[in-house]
Amino acid sequence: MLYASDMIRWLQRKRYQYEVTFSLYMLTPTEKFIFNTFLLLFISMIIVAASLYLPEHVMKMASRAWFYYAGDETAAGVGTRAGPGAGAGGAGLRQGDAGRAGGGKDGRDVLNMLGAL
Repeated sequence: MLYASDMIRWLQRKRYQYEVTFSLYMLTPTEKFIFNTFLLLFISMIIVAASLYLPEHVMKMASRAWFYYAGDETAAGVGTRAGPGAGAGGAGLRQGDAGRAGGGKDGRDVLNMLGAL
């Protein structure tokens, strides 16, 4: 029973610190409920956004950092271009590379799409 009372006392202290930190002790119960609801929604949106978008952002930043370090992103294995036997539908091709299997940076595929060549 000693441990349960210590735990309850610790939780009460944390609740008191929370209310004093955010000045909730001077609000009515309805205002506390509204504030806590907004705080919960805000924190949950941050958690959802971080879990959905942060891994992709970290991978993109790691790929860019590797490019700045090594100068060639194909060596990192991230964002590699597809060769002639890389699967159906151009799965490994970047935007603008769909016209050719190897892909290039001269812009002929864009001109082909526009009908200039």
